[in-house]
Amino acid sequence: MDKQPVPAATKEIHIPQELGERLLKGDITLSEFLGLSTRTLYAIANLGHQMLKTGNFRGAVDVFRGLVAAAPYDSVFHTHLGAAYANLEQYDEAIEEYTKAVNYNYANPDALTGRGELLLRAGRIPEALHDLSEAVKHDKTGRRLSTQRARTMLTLLQRAAHTAKAEAKAAPAAKAAPAKAAAPKAAEKKSSEKHGHKKHETRAKK
Repeated sequence: MDKQPVPAATKEIHIPQELGERLLKGDITLSEFLGLSTRTLYAIANLGHQMLKTGNFRGAVDVFRGLVAAAPYDSVFHTHLGAAYANLEQYDEAIEEYTKAVNYNYANPDALTGRGELLLRAGRIPEALHDLSEAVKHDKTGRRLSTQRARTMLTLLQRAAHTAKAEAKAAPAAKAAPAKAAAPKAAEKKSSEKHGHKKHETRAKK
């Protein structure tokens, strides 16, 4: 008779009461509780970033959701999670994550540009302009790709606004031009009719 494998003894995990209480109260993050270093977290984030670059957006969401759970105040992790959601067309979730990223770092140009693009897509023009302008403001050299996108969109929006303004200004003049052109013709017609009437009266007298 074959012997059944004996399961390995389950080791008990001892969690110091004080450490557990600090986690529950929010005094420490999950990464601090687990003893994960910043270096380890960013090594994991690099894997998630590679997933973003290769189009594995679902996988990236899973990675960065875990990272924001472990380090909830890290602006970069929220930014990448927002980007993953945006690529999956989950725009509300993306805006929420970008907003958290900006809350934890108001000078994060990647988060500002990402949120600005989505606000622009939603037709929330004033808010989008604010975010895009702030992104450019906090990266004046334009070394980041996100800031370059923000600068390009601002330029396009400004051109569109100038074009719309010029068209609105030209519209009344365009409407008035046919009326002005019609006025001399109407006067000429009236004069011609009056002159013809006089000739008819002259003939009648003869």
